[in-house]
Amino acid sequence: MLVVKEKDLAVASKEADVVLQEVTVSATAAEKVKASVQKVKDKAQAIVNEISKDKSIATTKLAAAEPALREAERALSTIKAGDIATVRKLGKPPHLIMRIMDCALLLFQKGVSKTLMDADKPGFIMTSWPDALKLMGDTKFLNNLLTFPKDTINDEVVELLEPYLAADDFNLERAKAVSGNVAGLLSWCRAMSFFFSINKEVLPLKANLAVQEGRLLIANTDLAEAQATLDEKQKELDIVQAKFDGAVSHKQMLMDDAEATRRKMTNATALIEGLAGEKTRWTEAGLRFSDQIKRLVGDALLCTGFLSYSGPFNQEFRDILVKNWKTMCMRNKIPFSEDLDLIKMLVDNATAGEWVLQGLPTDNLSIENGIIVTKATRYPLLIDPQGQATIWIKKKEGDHELTVSQLNNKYFRTHLEDALSLGRPFLLEDVEEDLDPALDNVLEKNFIKQGSTFKVKVGDKECDVMKGFRMYITTKLPNPVYTPEISARTSIIDFTVTQKGLEDQLLGRVILTEKAELESERNKLMEEVNANKKRMQDLEDNLLKRLTETQGSLVEDEDLIVVLQVTKKTAQDVSEKLSIAAETEIKINTAREEYRPVATRGSILYFLIVSMSMVNNMYQTSLRQFLIEFDLSLARSDKSPITAKRIKFIINYLTFAVFKYTVRGLYEEDRFLFTLLLALNIDLNSGRLRGEEFQTFFKGGAALDLNSVEPKPKKWIMDMTWLNLVQLSKLTRFSQIMGQVTRNDKAWKAWFDTDAPEENDIPDYKFNADEAFSKLLLVRSWCLIVSFLRQDTMSTRVWVRSLPKLSF
Repeated sequence: MLVVKEKDLAVASKEADVVLQEVTVSATAAEKVKASVQKVKDKAQAIVNEISKDKSIATTKLAAAEPALREAERALSTIKAGDIATVRKLGKPPHLIMRIMDCALLLFQKGVSKTLMDADKPGFIMTSWPDALKLMGDTKFLNNLLTFPKDTINDEVVELLEPYLAADDFNLERAKAVSGNVAGLLSWCRAMSFFFSINKEVLPLKANLAVQEGRLLIANTDLAEAQATLDEKQKELDIVQAKFDGAVSHKQMLMDDAEATRRKMTNATALIEGLAGEKTRWTEAGLRFSDQIKRLVGDALLCTGFLSYSGPFNQEFRDILVKNWKTMCMRNKIPFSEDLDLIKMLVDNATAGEWVLQGLPTDNLSIENGIIVTKATRYPLLIDPQGQATIWIKKKEGDHELTVSQLNNKYFRTHLEDALSLGRPFLLEDVEEDLDPALDNVLEKNFIKQGSTFKVKVGDKECDVMKGFRMYITTKLPNPVYTPEISARTSIIDFTVTQKGLEDQLLGRVILTEKAELESERNKLMEEVNANKKRMQDLEDNLLKRLTETQGSLVEDEDLIVVLQVTKKTAQDVSEKLSIAAETEIKINTAREEYRPVATRGSILYFLIVSMSMVNNMYQTSLRQFLIEFDLSLARSDKSPITAKRIKFIINYLTFAVFKYTVRGLYEEDRFLFTLLLALNIDLNSGRLRGEEFQTFFKGGAALDLNSVEPKPKKWIMDMTWLNLVQLSKLTRFSQIMGQVTRNDKAWKAWFDTDAPEENDIPDYKFNADEAFSKLLLVRSWCLIVSFLRQDTMSTRVWVRSLPKLSF
C-alpha cells in the first residue's frame, strides 16, 4: 500500500512542477508591472507629501488669524436686517457709520464715488454714502459679509483702508455709541485687514498647492491605469496560483497520507517489538488469571477470614486456622488455591519492603500483622509488649502529622477531636483492658453524613470526620483479656516479637555497630530496590490502562507507542538495576550473615528470659532492657580485626552478661533451672543437641503406657524407669539399651543401687568428653526427674561445663 501511495506522490510532484513553471512566468510579468506601478505610486506620494507640507504651513499661519475672524463673525452675528434698514433710513448718518461703510465698499472692491478730502473731517476722504446705500440694499448683504471671499483682499485695498483704521474714533466703543449693532461691521473690517497681513504669506503656498494638486490629478490618473494593468496581471497570476495551490495541496495530501502510512508501519513495528517481550509473560499471566478467577471466591474467603479472625493469634495457630478453613472449603466444594500465599495475595513486594524500611520486622508474622493493620475494616488494637508496633506506626505515619495520646492524658479528647476534624492519623498508646466509652462511636464508625461531610459523636460533642483520619490503639500488656464488645469493635492483633523477627533486628544492631557503612549501604539498596519495583509496577499498570482505554487502532495512538517505548526502556534499565542490586544484596547479606550467630544468641537469650515468667510472674524483662544489655555487650566485649574472633568475643561476653543480669533477679531455687535451660537452648541451636533428645530429657516415658510396651525383664526395675528406657531406646545411641539391661541385669542393678550412680561407671557404656549429655540422658532415665532437677547433680554440672561456648 505504501508503494502505491509513493507512485501517486511521484506523479503529483511532476504535475506540481509543471504548474510551478507557469506560476513563475506569470509572477515575473506581474512583478515587472508591479515595479512600474510602484514608481507611479512613489511619484504621487511625493506630491502628496509636498502638498501636505504646504497645507501644514498654511494652516499654522492662518491659525494666528482665527481669533480675530471668530471675533468678527460673532460681531456680524449681532447685526440684524432691521439694523441695516434703520441705518439706510437715516437722512444724514453719523460720519463714523459712513466711514465704516466705505471700508466695506473697499473690501467688496465696489470703489468709492469721490476721492476728495472731506472739509468737515480733515484727513478723511469724503464718504460715498449713496454707494453704501446700494451695497446695503442688497438682500444678501449680511450673508455676503459672512461668506466674504477673504483671498480677494489685496495690498491696494488694505492700503486704502489704512487711513480709516488709523482714525482715533474708529473703534468698537464709538461705533456702538453711534450705530448700535451695526458697529459689528467695524470689527469685521479690522479682522479682514489683519487676516490679509497673514494671508499674503499663505497665498503663494495656496497657488503652489493648486499647481501640485493638478500634478497629483495627472499622477493619480497614471496610477489608476497602471493599477488596472496590475490587477489584470494579478488575476492571471491568481488563476495560475490557484492551480498551483491545488496541485501542491494534492501533493501534500498524498505526502501526508504516505507519511501517515509510514508512521503507522513504524508504530506497528514498535508496537510489535515492544509487546513481543511481554507476549509470553502476558499469555502465561492471562492463563494464570483465568485460572485464578475460578478460585477467586475461595481465595477471597480465606483472605477475608484471615483479616477478620487471625489477628489475636500466633503464627502456628494462624496456620491451623487457614488449614481448617481450606478443609471447610473443600467440604463445601468451594474452589481455592492450594498454594495460596496470603501475604502475596494481600500486599505487593514494594509495599511490604517499604514497611520494613519503616521499622516493621521482616518475619512473616510481622508482615501479616502489617497487612491486617492496613487492610482490615476495623481500627487495629495492637498487643505490643515490646513496643515494635508503636515504633513502626510512628515512622509510617510520621509524614502525615500523627497525633499521639494516652487515655490518662487530660487532653485526650481534644487530641482525638483534632485528629478527626483535621483528617490526621491518631495513635492511642498504652491502653489497659478497658477503653474510654467516648471511643465507642469512633470504633464502630457510626459516622453520620451531613451534606458532603461525615460527623461522629465523641462523648456529648459532635465532630467532623475528615478524609485521612486513621486510628491505632496499642497496649503493652503481654496477654490482655478484652471484652467481646471491644473484640467486635476493633481488630486485635498480636504484635509480640517473634524469635526470627528479633534475630533480624539484633543483626541490624550488630551491623550498625560493627559495620555501619554496610548497614547504610543495605538500607540504601533496599530503598532503591523498593523504588524500582514500585516504578516497574506503576509503568506496567499505566501501560495496561492505556491499552484498555485506547479507542480505535492501536497503531494510531502515538501516545501509547511513546508510553510503550518508555516502559520498555525503563523496564530494561530497572531490570539491570535490580540485577545489579540482587548481586550487591547477596554480597552485603553474605557479609552481614557473618554476624548472624551474635543475633541468634541474643534472640535465644531474650526468649529464654521471657519464658522464665512462666516459672514466676515476677520474672519480667522488657525488650528495651535487654537491648541495653545487648548494646553494652557490643561496646564492652574484646575487639579483634579478625571477624571470627570478634564474633566469639561478643557471644561469650553477651551470654555471660545476660546470665549475670538475669540470675541477679531470680530466686536461688530457680537459678539452676535457668542455667540448665540456657545450656539446652544453646546446644539445640548449635545442633549438638537434637530435638528428640531434648524431648526425651524433659518427658522421658511419661507419654507411654506400660501395657503397650515390651514387658520389663526384672521386678526390681521401677515401672517409670522402664518406660523411660523404652523411650530412650528410640535414640540411635541407646537403641540396644533394653536388651543390654535384660542380659546384664545384675551389673545394672548394682550400679543403680549405689548412692551416686552418676559418679560411677555405667555398665555396657563408655562416654567420652563430647557425650556428656548422652550420659545425662541415661542417668535421667534411671533417676526421678523431681529430685534430679532440684539437686546438685554431678552429671548435669559436668554437661553444662562441657559446653564450649560458655565461659562459666
